[in-house]
Formats: sequence, structure tokens, C-alpha cells
Amino acid sequence: MTENEDRPRILRAIRKCLGEADKCFNDAQDSLDEVFKGSMGVGMTPLIGGYAIKDPKNQFRQALIKVDSADKALLPLLKRVKDGRVNESHFKSQRAMILLGDLMGMDYNILIQKLNEQRGRESTWYRLKELREKIAELLELIADE
Repeated sequence: MTENEDRPRILRAIRKCLGEADKCFNDAQDSLDEVFKGSMGVGMTPLIGGYAIKDPKNQFRQALIKVDSADKALLPLLKRVKDGRVNESHFKSQRAMILLGDLMGMDYNILIQKLNEQRGRESTWYRLKELREKIAELLELIADE
């Protein structure tokens, strides 16, 4: 395929990869929000004011799965950036390449390790927020067909 015929397909693929990663990061943030939330339905514990705290293991596990899924969703895009199939011409400004470099340079294993050890909930949540902001900016910078 020529570059002109291939361009709309590449732009759709960029949107799809970024959209899926953003959704996974959002779901991971939602799971982390549920950690240590009390619930009247779980059972009554008078020492904690009538609220029972759910076991956070499941929420950390769900967040871990979502971060791993987001990492895998970004892999095809980052691979195409490395081999040159996705370049500056697919975006409205040079800033997009800087943001893609940030996404490529991120070590998602650190986030996965923190979630696996069930620690660093807030720092992980804020890191996911930063990544989502970068993805949102990238989605705005994708060139028109």
C-alpha cells in the first residue's frame, strides 16, 4: 500500500491503541479508588464506626490486570514508532513525539510491582493520572485524515 492509502488506517490504529490504553488506565484508577472504602453491606464492625473495610487484595489485583492490559494495548503503537511507521506526519505538532517518547520510556513494571506488593496506592494513582493526561493530549494531536 502507498503511504496515502495507508494513512487513514494508521491514524485509526493510533486512536485505537491510545483509546484502549486510556480506558484501561481509567479502570485501574477506579479499582484503586475502591481500595479501603467501607461498605455497610460487607458486615458491621463497631470499632470502625459501623463500616466494614473490604479486603483490598481484589482491587489491587484488578488494577494490576488493567495496567498490564494498558501496557499491552500501547505495544503495537510504540513498536511502530520505533520502526518509523508512525512519525511526526501523523500528528499536528512535534509535541506528540515527545509525549510518545514519554510513553515509551515509562517502565510499567514498576507500577505492576507496586500493585503486586499492594503498596503505593496514591503514587500509582497519580502516575496513572499523568499517563492519562498525556494520552488525552496525544489524542488531540492526531492529524486529521
